[in-house]
Amino acid sequence: MRRLIIGLVLLVAACGPGQAQATASPSATAPTPTAAASLSSRPSPTTPGPLLFGVLEAKISGSPYTQNTVAISGLDGYARAKTTFIPMRVPDVGCMGAILPESAHVAAGRVYFADGNGVVRTLSTTGQVTTVATFPLTSSQQMLSFAVSPDGSRLLGAILTASAKYFSCSASQPAHSLTLDVFSSQAGGTNTLLYHQSLTDANKVMALTSWDAVGPLGTYPTVWASQGGGPGSTLGVAARIDANTGKVLGQVADPNTCQVWDMAFSGDHLCLGNPVANSAGTYDTKVSLHGVNGAEISHFNITTPDGSACCPFVAQDEQHVVVAAYYVSVVVARNGTRFNLGSNVPGKQFGAAGWLDSATVIGAVASSNTSANLGYVGLKAPGSVVSLGFSGQFLGTVNR
Repeated sequence: MRRLIIGLVLLVAACGPGQAQATASPSATAPTPTAAASLSSRPSPTTPGPLLFGVLEAKISGSPYTQNTVAISGLDGYARAKTTFIPMRVPDVGCMGAILPESAHVAAGRVYFADGNGVVRTLSTTGQVTTVATFPLTSSQQMLSFAVSPDGSRLLGAILTASAKYFSCSASQPAHSLTLDVFSSQAGGTNTLLYHQSLTDANKVMALTSWDAVGPLGTYPTVWASQGGGPGSTLGVAARIDANTGKVLGQVADPNTCQVWDMAFSGDHLCLGNPVANSAGTYDTKVSLHGVNGAEISHFNITTPDGSACCPFVAQDEQHVVVAAYYVSVVVARNGTRFNLGSNVPGKQFGAAGWLDSATVIGAVASSNTSANLGYVGLKAPGSVVSLGFSGQFLGTVNR
């Protein structure tokens, strides 16, 4: 079974303990992402004002893979608000590397972020930091995933606990255990345990990813460890989660025929097909938009020399899709019009990571250095890439 990749794989850095006061300042440079996909729902701003968005950053020298800073930035590259948090600990699962769930989401005009103790806080555009939930994250062998309702009133949290060295490095497997605890919490209230599950199959793990107009989203099954491991990435099959029970309702689409790569806030979803060789010796990859009921709304093909088309993201109004196609990011409109973003010149490429609004794409600006800054491109000037001067993981547009 082919598994989709969701989330952003980034290079980010770590933090010291505790939480700093929110400040307004330039976001600092830290190594950045290669775009993968995201099930986070990102509606565009509904009120006038500067376009703002949430990012995760890393701020400790020598620890480029640990996220510890959350910020709300503008298109001028300056943070309107910023705070640090205790980073997530990485479980020791033996001969595999643990894949940490995304530790921050955008909802209700704020950034919600979880620290290594399971405390979920919000950061507002004015810099206010508020504790909204606490999930019992007590061990370095645990991983927390969570989702926030669009109005910010409810949260779901899932804690996966794996025994140390869960994946044995030898042919014999010592005694090991894997459990999942799923909680519900009203914002500002105490959490309620919805269920506890002892898992005998490491391929039957559920993780939470986001919450759109239809309800909570997650992955099932979830790949929570791999040979590479690493933070800020999630692997799995997109699934609908029951908001009241925390149980899996079903997969969004059949993963054998549709890799769900991105979700619109409406619940519509993008499918990425398998590359198919054509008579010209190149490869065609189908990208299709489907409604909540699974019916296809539109589709197009991307042709590449090696079948490497990937990472499609749908705009908030669902009229455009951006997709990576052999070193360039291509925008395709619902009417079939298409054009490249940025340049295909080495060192000047633009790798899309999502949409700021229905006319602006955000992503990584290629650099000859080891780190790449975030930048954006407007559809009215697709050849002009604006660097934001810092690197980090794009979380979503902050509605005000």
